[in-house]
Amino acid sequence: MKNKIVAAFLALFAGMFGVHRFYLQRWWQGVMYMALSFITIMITADGEGPAFLIPMVLGFVDALLFFVMPKEDFDEKYNKKRLQQTQRETYYDEAESEADPAALMEKPLRSSKVPPAFKAGKKETKKEDFFKRIGIEQFRSMDFEGAIESFVKALEDNITSPSIHFNLACSYSMVENTSQALQSLERAIENGFSDISKIQSHKALAFLRKQPEFEAFVANGYRIIKQLPEPQPNLLETQSNAAPKDVLDEVLHLGDLREKGLITEEEFVAQKRKLLS
Repeated sequence: MKNKIVAAFLALFAGMFGVHRFYLQRWWQGVMYMALSFITIMITADGEGPAFLIPMVLGFVDALLFFVMPKEDFDEKYNKKRLQQTQRETYYDEAESEADPAALMEKPLRSSKVPPAFKAGKKETKKEDFFKRIGIEQFRSMDFEGAIESFVKALEDNITSPSIHFNLACSYSMVENTSQALQSLERAIENGFSDISKIQSHKALAFLRKQPEFEAFVANGYRIIKQLPEPQPNLLETQSNAAPKDVLDEVLHLGDLREKGLITEEEFVAQKRKLLS
């Protein structure tokens, strides 16, 4: 792991020669700094001015940038591969034996290419076992989409496996699919997964635990809250409520016609009686 403070001091005191760039394994940048230093030193020696100040200033600027750069940004830029490896090892250091029906994740296989059973010349006894092992290896390699596909295929052989459902929940959480993660977690619990403490602590579920849906899920006894359909308007009530208004409008209209002399009193009474009936 590269340390930003070390890189900053190297840039401050030996930055003109690109030492900090070599430390960060930016080899070409280090070579360019070194070449620039020798060129500017030669120019200065020929009496053309203090050109050597150029690489010194560049090193000083790099030092300042390292000092003020947040550690997270420094690690993301210079320690990304190492952090991914550490994260991968952390997930699987916490894994439990596949013999446990409530296992979070099986122990990592020693090879990321071929399951041990094939190396030993044996065949997997079940489709479930084969795809479960492949899924775990894909998860370990951070191929979460591939792990989801493998775990789904494993479920085709054993739809009630709590460990596979839990593994699916972990995989969906890693790709930030909240609804699918909750569904898989619910099915794991329904089929016998009982280690609730692991749900609250497993690193692969960190994203899921931050979602408001997860809080509702826990409050509902680790079950998804079913959304009730919105009530639809009652057409009969709508029509019955609208009908009197229409009749009243017609009666008022007839009254206007009578006042204007367009219909007689007898016609008004007859039409009114017809409407009210």
